Amino acid sequence: MITFSLRQLEYFVATAEHGGVNAAARARHVSQPSVSQAIAELERSLGTPLFRRQASRRVELTDAGLEVLQQARQLLAQAAALGRQPEAASLRGQLSLSCFQDLAPYYAPRLLAGFRRQHPEVELTLLEGDLASVQRALRSGKAELALTYELASEPQLPRQVLDELPPYALLPAGHPLAAQAVVSLQQLAAEPLILEDMPHSREYLLSLFWQQQLTPRVAQAVQSFEMQRGLVAHGCGVALACMRPAGDHSYDGVAIVCRPLAEALPPQRVVLVQAADSPLASAFTQWATSHAANLGAAA
Repeated sequence: MITFSLRQLEYFVATAEHGGVNAAARARHVSQPSVSQAIAELERSLGTPLFRRQASRRVELTDAGLEVLQQARQLLAQAAALGRQPEAASLRGQLSLSCFQDLAPYYAPRLLAGFRRQHPEVELTLLEGDLASVQRALRSGKAELALTYELASEPQLPRQVLDELPPYALLPAGHPLAAQAVVSLQQLAAEPLILEDMPHSREYLLSLFWQQQLTPRVAQAVQSFEMQRGLVAHGCGVALACMRPAGDHSYDGVAIVCRPLAEALPPQRVVLVQAADSPLASAFTQWATSHAANLGAAA
């Protein structure tokens, strides 16, 4: 007979979501040996390794571990439901959300805060990264949900559209193009371009020029949206973006001018992708979809 405890499942899920035993122990406020022992006992009970240990002390789920992770999340959610009255509105359990780092500040806080107010006993884990790492989090089972652009979402997984963001031009305040009501890609291609050089983002932004048979002059490749905005604000070049924060200024307070593009281009769709068929993931997706009009930039 296979025997295991809910605590073992809880520590196993935490380790999978946080990528290591030490991080899981910190998140659960327990000692590292407690987590290691619980996972070792669970692996002995199931008769199979659940993780591949790496030299960096991080862990990676085995194929068996990925399957057990889905089942463990469902069991933990069902166990939490036993403690509720049938008429109770609140849910319990653990839920992990992976977010594209450019989108996260504008959508995730409102999403998480609103859902927590309605379901305060749900423990939400937020993971941030570039578009490629968001995909990996879904594939590896570290995340049950992902907030990302549709272009980088897993095509076989269900998703809900939360927002649509048209691309626009970012310009220094004193730039001649800033005096125009709209700016063309041909005009931008003649200027030094500050390019956000991350997987999927890079290809998407450059493809807007390529579709018009244009080759932009990339003056600087950067790894963050705010670095891109800062360099544009200080006159180092121009840029393309989709997300637009409230207040057109760089981190150090220098003004940035935003202008729509002359070309009719399809918007970037912000989607919530659901990888796990669990009550908590479904409840979060339903809540986010019903409140999409009040989220981040859409507000």
